[in-house]
Amino acid sequence: KKPFYKLLKKRYDVENPTEGFSSNAKEDYQNLWTEFSRKISILRDGFESSFDLEDFATAVYNLLRIYTYNVPSAFYHSQPDISLWAHSKSTAAIAFCLDRQLKKEFSQENERIRDLEAINTKLLPGNESVIKKGDYPYFCLVKGDVSGIQDFVFDTSMDGALKALKAKSFYISFLLDTIARYILKEENMPICNLIYNGGGHFYLLMPRYFMEKISHYQQKIDKILFSAHRGALSVLLEAAEVDLYDFARNFGDCFDRVSRNIQKKKACKLKNVLEETKMEFFDPWEDYEQKCPHCGRKIEPKEDNPDYCSFCDSFIQLGDELMKSLFIIDSWGEEKEFSEFFNIHNVLKAFGRTIEFSNHYESVANTLILDRSRIEDLQRKQRKIEKMQKDSDSKEGFESEFYEDLDISTHVPFKGEDESSLMLLDDIAESAKGIKTWGVVRGDVDNLGSIFKDGLGKDNSISRVMTLSEEFSLFFGYYFNKLVKKQDGNILVIYAGGDDFCILGQWDVLPQIAHKIYTEFRNFSCHNPDVTLSMGFEIAPDKKYPIYRVAMVCGDHLDQAKEYEREDGKKKDCFAFGANFVGWEEFEDLKKLKESIADLVENKNVSKALINGIYAVCNLKKVAQAQKELFKAWRFVYFMARLKERHSKFSAELEDVLDKIIDKKTNALYKHSYLAARWAELELRR
Repeated sequence: KKPFYKLLKKRYDVENPTEGFSSNAKEDYQNLWTEFSRKISILRDGFESSFDLEDFATAVYNLLRIYTYNVPSAFYHSQPDISLWAHSKSTAAIAFCLDRQLKKEFSQENERIRDLEAINTKLLPGNESVIKKGDYPYFCLVKGDVSGIQDFVFDTSMDGALKALKAKSFYISFLLDTIARYILKEENMPICNLIYNGGGHFYLLMPRYFMEKISHYQQKIDKILFSAHRGALSVLLEAAEVDLYDFARNFGDCFDRVSRNIQKKKACKLKNVLEETKMEFFDPWEDYEQKCPHCGRKIEPKEDNPDYCSFCDSFIQLGDELMKSLFIIDSWGEEKEFSEFFNIHNVLKAFGRTIEFSNHYESVANTLILDRSRIEDLQRKQRKIEKMQKDSDSKEGFESEFYEDLDISTHVPFKGEDESSLMLLDDIAESAKGIKTWGVVRGDVDNLGSIFKDGLGKDNSISRVMTLSEEFSLFFGYYFNKLVKKQDGNILVIYAGGDDFCILGQWDVLPQIAHKIYTEFRNFSCHNPDVTLSMGFEIAPDKKYPIYRVAMVCGDHLDQAKEYEREDGKKKDCFAFGANFVGWEEFEDLKKLKESIADLVENKNVSKALINGIYAVCNLKKVAQAQKELFKAWRFVYFMARLKERHSKFSAELEDVLDKIIDKKTNALYKHSYLAARWAELELRR
């Protein structure tokens, strides 16, 4: 396969790889090093007399991620395909695991050194055949996996729906991050051992002895989440042993093993809760007269809201804060005990984490950037970003590269330019062209498991897996946020991360935005034929229609899109427009036909009979197929001839539509004729 080369730029200077190697590589390296050195100097000088090790280490870690992300770890290879960042991070993670496990295995330092030397000998070039399965099983790969995402996210009241949807998707991602970091803090392990977090799961590389602690952490997680969500949302933990053979041969097998363990565990989900509560588990919940239909808690009516539920309302408040804030001020302390969870902050505090939303930053270790692209927009406009507690001796302004970012899309449509009032679902629907409603697009990378397992092949090392994972995270995080902001129309990103996304917006712009996302993803992945993206699109029948139902149907169509197969045998890589399945390679032709139809009716005053005529010929085709008769294409040709007589001024345009719908050589009907006409009709509806 043809190699592509990444440009030697910072992580967030996203540019598509090129076919040729840059002749300015030496200069690019020098520029990266110069800028990195400058940032380190600013960091060092900023501390002056008050040095904080945690702040300094966090800033260096974040700078390394940004500046070594596109630098190859071993340039002397013919095709260097591992980033220096992934190599450095995985090496540090392995080193920490070795240190912890060897201290557990051996009490004497000389014994630990002897074992390390033996491992090193086996890893020397030419000794690969000496490594056997079971050699030095000092590690384990831990997976955390969340269940119930779809039902949890979309089961929400229509009042404050946009804020709640945004908040719930953020909450799931942040909850997984909280659990992963809670484990690391409890085990005194660094953040580099969090290999990946996104798409509803996380991976940790841990010492082997941690496998004995899985049940302890699972009990803790189950107790908190069952009390908070009553079975609607759960996080499962499992681990798979990792030895020297796995690192030397195929690390991808470890991901397969731990995923299989998770699947087995899903069959006995909440086992810990059942064992602890015994028969009480099957007792009915409190039977309130007024019960929240979403979380089951007691409703506490208010004057302005007779259906008020404090827990569900906390998501609306969270969504509001997400959209208005630049930072999360993050702190860890002792775990709190709650007999009842009244808001989502209680859930995080149960793990010892407290968060506050702010437009002012604090120390490096305590501040998380929500959406880096939004910070960049403010800095381009030369808007000052201030510290919460201003230091009188502070010389430098806000250095965003020192801080960790969550890459959460905070982009939402506002009613005015002052961005003080968020659009409601009704506002989004009313802004649509044609039928006044909204729609949902959900997308997912095709064959992700095969991409990691078969795509990386025999060289499926932990560093390569991390390099590839980071690429998906970059696209569906930071880059996705920037991409959506540039598009026309009122769009809300419900979630995006890992390998999938969901957006909601005025229905008329969503097909074009979906195609733009697809095009950018294909450019980003160098048009690799094995790395494709399928999507589902569904239009709400009415602007008051429940979001949950539209999203569920959209998800069903996405699943069907992944079953789509062409005549040549190619599968997936499909856009499900309602219940109509369009290969992405066909989208431009579909769009052109729709635009031709809409232009004739809207701008050239051609009768809407054109659309009805297309519906009629599509019905003729169905009847012919059902009754195994000859397709009477001539009827549509005759209909179009009459239409051309009535609108002779636009005869050429009508002939062009006819040519697109009926193939004159084969008499065949264009398979997406009905969809093109329906799309145009919805745009033209008053």
